[in-house]
Amino acid sequence: MNSFTYFTGEDFIIRKIANFDCNIPIIIDGIDEDIFDKVKEKLLFNFGKNATALVIGDDGESENVTIGELTYHSKLILEPCDFVERDYYTFGDLVEIIRRLRDPDGCQWDRAQTNVSIRNNAIEEAYELAEAVDLMDREKMVEESGDVLLQGLFHASIAEEDGLFTPVDVINGVCHKLVSRHTHIFGSNKAQNAEDALKFWEQAKAVEKGYSGLEDKINSVPVTFGALMRAYKVQKIIKKCGFDFDSVDGALEKVHEELKELMEAKDAMDQEKEAGDVLFAVLNVLRFLKVDPELALSGTTNRFIKRFLYVDQKSRELGFELCPANVDTMEKYYQEAKKVLG
Repeated sequence: MNSFTYFTGEDFIIRKIANFDCNIPIIIDGIDEDIFDKVKEKLLFNFGKNATALVIGDDGESENVTIGELTYHSKLILEPCDFVERDYYTFGDLVEIIRRLRDPDGCQWDRAQTNVSIRNNAIEEAYELAEAVDLMDREKMVEESGDVLLQGLFHASIAEEDGLFTPVDVINGVCHKLVSRHTHIFGSNKAQNAEDALKFWEQAKAVEKGYSGLEDKINSVPVTFGALMRAYKVQKIIKKCGFDFDSVDGALEKVHEELKELMEAKDAMDQEKEAGDVLFAVLNVLRFLKVDPELALSGTTNRFIKRFLYVDQKSRELGFELCPANVDTMEKYYQEAKKVLG
């Protein structure tokens, strides 16, 4: 028997999850005339105006029309179509496209990849998404969110071929996690604010992971994290033991203390140690201020690049060389760039 998805007109309208599998026929039956406009509106939103539907009249006659040209009929069937012919795609389509690219006659580059070879791609895409959020660029946020999602599913598709796990395992796992750790939503706990919600999440995580003490929690922070991120995470764990400064003022005093020790360091090895202490102390200050160090430093780097490229542009316009002898001139236009570019 051929597979299909069946909805009444009312069911189609009220269906909460707007994610339809375009790879099997979708039958919508019993569409009353007074709800037809709502059915068409949802069809346009989910499938696009160029998607084709087989409409069936009361006399049993049928014809193919696009959703954009659709007029009232009580029954219609959306037939599957090739990926290249679609205006809209679903989550399931993404999984199938990745699998198609990995087929024996698929894309040579995609087929050559392994979980190890694409490891750093996820890190790069996450930073690009963070940048899009900082810019509040809608189009870029949509694109970069998709790229992050793609990386996770690409890993799952590769693992599926090796018999390790599948995209379904990934979705199943994250759904179980969301349900089991939100005990204030799906359980008996009651959260009064965001802090309570986070506390219940961490309690549920500790039970789920079988953490028996502080060492387990610290070891759960990946050593593959960037140094800033790892230090920040460790500080937040230790804070919950009560080992922390009373206020940001104490953290600031520690920064000055560590800077003094850095300047008094006797050799390169000692300088490296003290430099690490300075960075660690600064992270304590940022933690008190609830500033993400990775995003903060990334933003500063981006601003520095833009400002110095402005200096570079001025050097070409005015004919001065970027060199130590012209440091005062470069500083002048760097300060100008701060005012112009922010």
